[in-house]
Amino acid sequence: MPKQEEKKLPLTRSFWVYFLKSDTNPDNYPTPNNKIAKKIMPFQWGNILTVTKDELVPMYFNTLDSLQKKIQRYRDLPFGIKQVRKGGNGRQMLIDFDSLPKEIQDSIGDPRKMQHPMIPFFQFDPSAVRYFTDFRFEDGSPLKENFKQEYITNASVLLAAERLKTARLEEWKKLKKNSGRGLLPSLCTDLITFNEYLPKLFGVQHTIPSSYRAFDRIWKPFFNTFEEGYHYGSLISGKLKNQNRKLMTDEMIALLNDMFAGQEYKPSRTQVANQYKAFLSGDLEIISNETGEVYDHSNNAKFKEISDSSIIAWLGKWEFKIGTFAKRSGDRQKLMQSFIPWHKLTKIKEAGTLISIDDRQPPFMYDKNRNRVWFYMGIDLGSETWTCWVHGKTKEGIIIEFYRQMIRNYIEWGFNLPLGLECESSLNSSFKDTFLRNGAMFDNVNIYANRARSKAIERKFEELRYRHEKSRLGWMARPHARKEENQKSGDEEVFIPYEDIIDHSLHDIEIWNNAPHSVHTEKTRWEVFCEMQNKNTQPTNWRALLPYLGKETISSCNAGIINFRNTTYVLGMDGEITLGEDLIRLMKYVEGKEFSIFWLDGNDGSTLKAMIYYDDMMLCEVVPHPEYSKSKHERTEQGDLNRKLMSAYENTVNSFMAQQKREIEQITIIDHRSKTLNNKFQIPGRKKYTQTESIPQELLLEENTGYHYEKTEGTARSWKSNFR
Repeated sequence: MPKQEEKKLPLTRSFWVYFLKSDTNPDNYPTPNNKIAKKIMPFQWGNILTVTKDELVPMYFNTLDSLQKKIQRYRDLPFGIKQVRKGGNGRQMLIDFDSLPKEIQDSIGDPRKMQHPMIPFFQFDPSAVRYFTDFRFEDGSPLKENFKQEYITNASVLLAAERLKTARLEEWKKLKKNSGRGLLPSLCTDLITFNEYLPKLFGVQHTIPSSYRAFDRIWKPFFNTFEEGYHYGSLISGKLKNQNRKLMTDEMIALLNDMFAGQEYKPSRTQVANQYKAFLSGDLEIISNETGEVYDHSNNAKFKEISDSSIIAWLGKWEFKIGTFAKRSGDRQKLMQSFIPWHKLTKIKEAGTLISIDDRQPPFMYDKNRNRVWFYMGIDLGSETWTCWVHGKTKEGIIIEFYRQMIRNYIEWGFNLPLGLECESSLNSSFKDTFLRNGAMFDNVNIYANRARSKAIERKFEELRYRHEKSRLGWMARPHARKEENQKSGDEEVFIPYEDIIDHSLHDIEIWNNAPHSVHTEKTRWEVFCEMQNKNTQPTNWRALLPYLGKETISSCNAGIINFRNTTYVLGMDGEITLGEDLIRLMKYVEGKEFSIFWLDGNDGSTLKAMIYYDDMMLCEVVPHPEYSKSKHERTEQGDLNRKLMSAYENTVNSFMAQQKREIEQITIIDHRSKTLNNKFQIPGRKKYTQTESIPQELLLEENTGYHYEKTEGTARSWKSNFR
């Protein structure tokens, strides 16, 4: 077998589909762009031998246009290339084969002049194609395309020779030549000469050896190895099999990966190779921390000798690097850039659909300790508008204030909070079960764990840094910037006052929001934010937010009035004063009791929302106590409305009080319970009364003496009169 890697056979369209379909209709011939294309050979169209344009373009004419110009030039002349049928509407253009230049005819091959005993028997074998297409070496790698073509062609030629052998034996029997002697040498000769016709007929060549002895070493294994079928694998070079054999055992691969990524320090691949060599010689002992197992270096079946270069190459393969680098890497961002595929996402179309938030430090220092300002910012991805920002000298408490500020801004501007949020996990993960739960503050929340490229805001920060801030005095370059213009210069460090850094950053936000939108270039980003809000946004879910984002104040309710923030409030629901049964129900909970009020102030210091939290329940709101002028002449229209509201509030309580009073009945209680256990303790000198002498005799009336009302002038009311 010749050296396989040196054989370079052209992959032609004629190779792939000849064996799949035998169709002589030229209209069904595939185009050259189709990978599955069969051999386009000259064929009879009526009495004319023709070829299609695909046989000529681009092999002999660069483009179809150049072929058509050539045909047009010789259309009315008795010589030159001639078209016998126009193409179009699913039909192939047909060219008269005999009108082609002789060199093209010889290159294509004239089937009328081609005579070889193997031509009638040759066709590409479908089983060979399936076998070599699906073939895998020991290490799982497939055959390269040029080897696939070579082995499919060789197998098909051998099968054609087998069919020729059968036909030739039948012919010899007719000639009463019973001996098959000399049959295989004749087939070997036919195979050698068949290479003169294969390129013209099918665009390929076989690589079966020309010597009979080498031919015999291929013929016998191919046909005689299996009782049924053919041994296609015998055609594959042993050298290829050796190159793709499994050089390393699974135990070796696992051990080398453990040595590379499982040690307390990070060795190089060369160091691992040296350690493995020492392990095989017994100079180095390896123990599994998990199981306590001591690896047996004398087990040659598991741990083979291998060169240092092979170990270095194996450890450098992607399938091993992706695990070992993940174990060794301390920079998750670089790890993800090297190994993790990224998603291609379409641009958000409407404002209020998704907001992306993260922290950043503007590249300026405000003191000699190289301290920098902390910002936490949010950008609406649909409008590209910065909608929220807070700042401070540290990150402590900045995240809670950021969400409070977001609520303030959106309410002040008259918009609902965005539908979705994307954020990093370091500051936000602790809120995932409270106000960052889906449906609380946002309908959908994506919290990314150390995945900078997943957040769109990172690209916006980069634009802020290099397009807005870079031109200012004191700008700091990144330590390892790729571009030279973004690297640190030789100038001395400049410190900018803290207040100036804040003011410049806010100025950049103003410039940014008033700049043209990337898609709607005729509008600013702020205009897009105001005019293209998503219609599915929801009102603020205060009940879910205030227990976590609100400020807390302890207060109480007395006669339906609540003292809060140096003024008075009343009970309310949905921003309005509560009346009727709802008011009575709420007062049953809070009247005369202490409770917590969770509230949030606006940018102007006023109360945006305040709600009563009592007995583990968010009960209701507190709304400002309606007020109006005592003088009717100074009372405004709003004052009249406030007077009616407060009167209704008062009348609700009065009505409930009257109802409760009407339901009360008068009763008399006679108490027979003794106030003492016994009379053992007595004070000397006091007149004692027995049970029968409990009333002095002089106060008792005689038994027969009747009571005469007319003779008695008492002023005290009798207890009996209470029952009349």
